[in-house]
Amino acid sequence: MVQRSENSLNKVWDNLDILSQVHTGLAVYDLDNGNWIFNYRDDNYFTPASCTKLLTMYTTLRYLDDRIPAAYYKVKGDTMIVWGGADPGTLFPDIHASSPLIDFLKSTDKKIIFSSAPFSAKHYGAGWAWDDYTYNFQSDRTDFPLYGNKLWIERKHDTITVTPKYLKQVLTIKKDTIEYKGRNEWGSNYFYHFDPAVIDTTLSIPISFFENDEKLIWSEVLGKDVITKNIPFSGNALEITGSDRDTLLKVMMQESDNFIAEQLLLACSMKEMDHMNENDIIGKLITGPLLELPDSIHWVDGSGLSRYNLVTPRSLIWVLRQIIKQENLDYVKSIFPAGGQSGTIKTDFTGFNGQPYIFAKSGSLRNTYCLTGLLVTKSGHTLLFSWLNNDFWGSNTKLKQAMEHMFIYLRDNY
Repeated sequence: MVQRSENSLNKVWDNLDILSQVHTGLAVYDLDNGNWIFNYRDDNYFTPASCTKLLTMYTTLRYLDDRIPAAYYKVKGDTMIVWGGADPGTLFPDIHASSPLIDFLKSTDKKIIFSSAPFSAKHYGAGWAWDDYTYNFQSDRTDFPLYGNKLWIERKHDTITVTPKYLKQVLTIKKDTIEYKGRNEWGSNYFYHFDPAVIDTTLSIPISFFENDEKLIWSEVLGKDVITKNIPFSGNALEITGSDRDTLLKVMMQESDNFIAEQLLLACSMKEMDHMNENDIIGKLITGPLLELPDSIHWVDGSGLSRYNLVTPRSLIWVLRQIIKQENLDYVKSIFPAGGQSGTIKTDFTGFNGQPYIFAKSGSLRNTYCLTGLLVTKSGHTLLFSWLNNDFWGSNTKLKQAMEHMFIYLRDNY
């Protein structure tokens, strides 16, 4: 191992050309030796953006089994009452995949009643930007999610398939010289303009759910009527097995899927508290398992879309350590994006000879770029780091270059 001193590390840090222009905080922890290597404003509060998903991952691993609940049901005579489980994986991300929940509901000869009584969350989270309603990263939250709560358009030449078909009646399709899509604010009208020169396309638009939309979309999928009625949740309801937990976690962390993150938090709430409310499950965690965090945090959603979230770098390191204790390093590496190889850091922080040395969750909002994860050194040590950056101007390109300079020094000298 190359000889180094703490002074040399501090010198590398001081020479980074970012500190005067960015509100930044960095914590680096040696997992093997159990000591802190570097701390700079690690007790300061930052908006973590999608690094919030580490908290959601921790919660999911704590409360949900390998197969998460798709729904809960109880049979009374000729009727099956079904309460949603918030499982985001029903026909998502692959809208053509098989679904245990759909197969189960199709197979019954009972009259099906959907009850949303346990759902006490709002469709959008606190602190989300209202004008992001048309973007795929901000889908509605529901108790019976389907297709990622999106309208899907698949086109090959002039043949266009719309899923769910129910929404085709409010979709306007036109030929144009460019491709673009969207919807109005209330979700009562959708539009898709396509360029015939583009042979095939698959795209989606977030759905805004009106009173009967969910009922009619589910009736279409099941091929039979679904009744909706506000029936309180029964504590002895049976569970319908849903999606593979780790598959969803991998998509959530690698692609930074906000919809999956939000639904997983609601799924945890339903499993643990018999109702769906992100504030309640967050409150249970903060007053219980997260009491040992180095700092109090302000945590409001599962995805990190909200600018109300506030955490410190050293607190995110603590959360990451708990995830590693519950699972293991190989598991975390398989779930997190790998620098230069996969996910949101596929083009950043590339390793040597194609071998990644950074496995980390990124978080991006305008004027915000954060990264929390693992750094594997040349000597084989595993360092945990959380580097949170807020309030910078313009592109994050220069910031990433400075971060990489620090990472390479850590990789080569520890």
